[in-house]
Amino acid sequence: MKIEGELSKRFAVYRTDINDEPFERDGEYDTLEQVNGHKWRLDRRYKIRVDGKFMTRTEFDAWAKSKK
Repeated sequence: MKIEGELSKRFAVYRTDINDEPFERDGEYDTLEQVNGHKWRLDRRYKIRVDGKFMTRTEFDAWAKSKK
């Protein structure tokens, strides 16, 4: 089966709800540098999807350092 459309980006930043579950996508990115350049707001909580797995910003930072 062939599905038409754009491929999703490797990274996506999501805002989380009161239960810390992702609910609204804030941005999609191809590179670590683009994710780090995201406009983070202090009054929001985020999760970052990396290859289908959700991480907190702290987990993402540790993961990104291990990839360098």
